[in-house]
Amino acid sequence: MKKNSLKWMAVLFAAVVSMGVVSCGSDDKDDPSNPETPINPVEPSKDNAMSPADQKEYLETVALEFMDMMPSSDFRDIAELGKYIAETYGDDYNWDNVGDWAEDAFNAAREALGTKTTESETEKWGSYTYKYNYIYTNYKALLMASNFTGHFTARNGRWELEKANDLQFIFTDKRSQQCVLKLETSGSVKKVYAYNVDEWKDYEYDSNGSTYTSNDYYDRTQCTIGIPERIVVTLTQGGSQVVKTTVNIDLGSISGEEFDISKNSVTLSSLIELNNGYKFDVSRVAYTANTNASVSFVMSKNGTSLVTMGASADVFDIPSVNVSAFSSDSFDGDDYDFDKANGKKAYVKLDILGKVQIQGTLSDVRKFADYLEDASDNDGDEKNFKSYINQANALADVNLFYDGKNVKQAAIKLEPFADESWNGRTYWEVEPVVYFFDGSSYSTFEAFFNEKDFKKTIDTFKALANKYADLVDERIDW
Repeated sequence: MKKNSLKWMAVLFAAVVSMGVVSCGSDDKDDPSNPETPINPVEPSKDNAMSPADQKEYLETVALEFMDMMPSSDFRDIAELGKYIAETYGDDYNWDNVGDWAEDAFNAAREALGTKTTESETEKWGSYTYKYNYIYTNYKALLMASNFTGHFTARNGRWELEKANDLQFIFTDKRSQQCVLKLETSGSVKKVYAYNVDEWKDYEYDSNGSTYTSNDYYDRTQCTIGIPERIVVTLTQGGSQVVKTTVNIDLGSISGEEFDISKNSVTLSSLIELNNGYKFDVSRVAYTANTNASVSFVMSKNGTSLVTMGASADVFDIPSVNVSAFSSDSFDGDDYDFDKANGKKAYVKLDILGKVQIQGTLSDVRKFADYLEDASDNDGDEKNFKSYINQANALADVNLFYDGKNVKQAAIKLEPFADESWNGRTYWEVEPVVYFFDGSSYSTFEAFFNEKDFKKTIDTFKALANKYADLVDERIDW
């Protein structure tokens, strides 16, 4: 058996069931359009259990309706503007003024710390010794939105800068209409040490007998970011808004300038509004250290929800790691005790048009992953392989519903299959399968979603994808 296939199957299955909405203990009436309202599943009766054939037909109907609601023509004007901007003001345009402005603003924010740091490595090759010294002159910089302001106007093949209190890029489209890309921030600002910027400055090399020493000199700037409560980015064309992105950020009770994933919390929301009626609303992404992580998302068109998704899990035993550590070239996850980190009571709800819902739970993320890893290690032992897959399935509960009703029409599980034989030994693999509640047996994903039964869906999707690709002059090779 190919262990990589099992590994990625495990990742896919775990990703589905470990996403979910906050709190599944609500007594509210089921609401398929609300990503935070769970479905309380019940077994179907003989009369309301849909057959596999009926489910295939309904799924195709919903898929076709979904694609019909998102024609490529909805995005033609936006794509046309984006393409013109890329071609006209892209790499071939003169951005030297912008680069100089950004460098000047960065340097103005820097402050020398008056210290140096040396990191060393030594290697031995036979009788020779090689010493590598990396010597950093230390600086710090507080980068605020207020450091990077100005109005850049596209004129005579270059960006011309004027002083201002905000940041704007002003240019024209192919019809000579003025377009403005604008960044605004507001609210209180919290400072977070995020990353280092290393700039190589010089090099020295010396030898003494069989010992060779090299010295590389750098300027290291420790960058702290001023994160405002609210960020708004807008793009207007001819005075009309084309795109607006609003981000709200709450860093909770962060102390000092370090964000420790084992102690601190963050909550943010993001709303993207397009002039064609589409909205992409991440109404909440929340992380509370060693307590809970959750997300809630709705994609809509002219007020009609197309896709909703909610996800959450209780998290605990997260080790103490500052966010700044992840951006370090020397970061090594093995230096931190992630082995005990886990998520429990993970929950998922995904809804399409209020007509198809998939919902699942995963009671213990680490155990689930461990069982699948154990199965992979025993792919030549039928008894142990099947045992580990059964134990993994016992932790997961994934079901399919229709029209916001709480009657579960199908369940998704992992099923072991004989993969190949070699040297007289049979190796095993696992696939997700669909179990039906009409008394019929299960069906593999490949057999259920076959090209014959879903031919119209597949053909429609390919045609739609090609039309979207045409908007950006791309080609899809199926």
